Amino acid sequence: KTAGREIHALDFPAILPGNTPEKSWRDVWLIYENPALKSPDAVGLTFDWLAFREALPGRDKAERDKAEADMMQLLRAETDFTPVMFEGVGAFERATHVFERGNWLVPGEKVQARTPRILPPMPAGAPTNRLGLAQWLCDTQNPLTARTMVNRLWEQLFGLGLVETLEDLGSQGIAPVHPELLDHLAWKFMHEHRWSIKKMLREIVLSATYRQDARVSEDLLARDPRNELLARGPRVRLSAEQLRDKALAVAGVLSEKMEGPGVMPYQPAGVWKSPWSGDYWKQSEGEDQYRRAVYTFVKRTSPYPAAVTFDLAPREVCAARRIRTNTPLQALTTLNDSAMVDMARHLALRVEKDGASDPAEQISMMYRRAVGWDITPEKRRALEELYQRSLDYYRRSPADARRLLPLSEEVADEELYRRAAAVVTANAVLNLDDFLVKG
Repeated sequence: KTAGREIHALDFPAILPGNTPEKSWRDVWLIYENPALKSPDAVGLTFDWLAFREALPGRDKAERDKAEADMMQLLRAETDFTPVMFEGVGAFERATHVFERGNWLVPGEKVQARTPRILPPMPAGAPTNRLGLAQWLCDTQNPLTARTMVNRLWEQLFGLGLVETLEDLGSQGIAPVHPELLDHLAWKFMHEHRWSIKKMLREIVLSATYRQDARVSEDLLARDPRNELLARGPRVRLSAEQLRDKALAVAGVLSEKMEGPGVMPYQPAGVWKSPWSGDYWKQSEGEDQYRRAVYTFVKRTSPYPAAVTFDLAPREVCAARRIRTNTPLQALTTLNDSAMVDMARHLALRVEKDGASDPAEQISMMYRRAVGWDITPEKRRALEELYQRSLDYYRRSPADARRLLPLSEEVADEELYRRAAAVVTANAVLNLDDFLVKG
């Protein structure tokens, strides 16, 4: 057909009299013609897909033709939605074979779906398909799923799982520090909380263990540096996504917009040139550049650099666990990354709009918004000194102040210098351990 992409189904109602499909082989010839071309040799073809299937039942019924037309319309439909896999049954079922010597070109014995012998069997009556697999994963006789999930939730809150190797709870992984606690939480997760992650998280964060003071003495730090004995509250650096979302919220610009395609906040120029595919990073505008980190567009071979600095997992290989690090590059990112400077600018202007005109009052309000508690006198004095030094610098270098605050050209010079010094101070607040670390 000249339309090009139209797909036609070929029905073969009979093979030959006396033959069955298992005993008969027939060649099928597909002939394509294009009346708009003078020579049939000029026809070029590309198959999107080709399938041989059983004919729909009810050949002698009037509804059969409509059902056939509806099915073909669904198969030909073009949609922007994400494709979803389905279980192939009947004529669509795929046979699975053991490969001889690992060679996929030499299929050996045909195998059926089963669970590993070392683990519990499938539940009684469960089908050997994806539905049966889901039932087996959540079966109360198979505690591995609940233990794995509880261990991951514990790691999210405490920074270290009850089993440190999240990716391996088997014999090759690290043994659990508190096996009875892991079993207890897994049992409650299955039976009392009915697999509710929200209820499980609530129980953990309301426990006396989690609500302990995170401060540690020198003696306890020497005896248990990683807090495996749970003698104090958790103190861990936030993840890359949490840091961005927290900074956006503190600055008062976090977008509450939900769903939609990925967005492109600030990223240094040239990051996508290696390896380069012809695509360009086009920075989002307006509200989109302040959306949560989960909406940041990610290119597998060139991930978002600021997040990578804070241990974002690479996309080239599967990563079941992130390893937290503390490097000077992280401090350079929070101090110099344009996105963080922009958030510091919004934080400084926010406290000014809220009525804090005195530098000491501004610093106290910035710290309170960023951390959640009042600043100590020692830290306030250090930030006040930074503010004064920055103010003196911008009085000597007004051009730098205007580059930092390009939209403040209408204000008086002294006011501009004060705002610029407040932005530098806010940037320092967003770089404090009190802001970057939970606990």
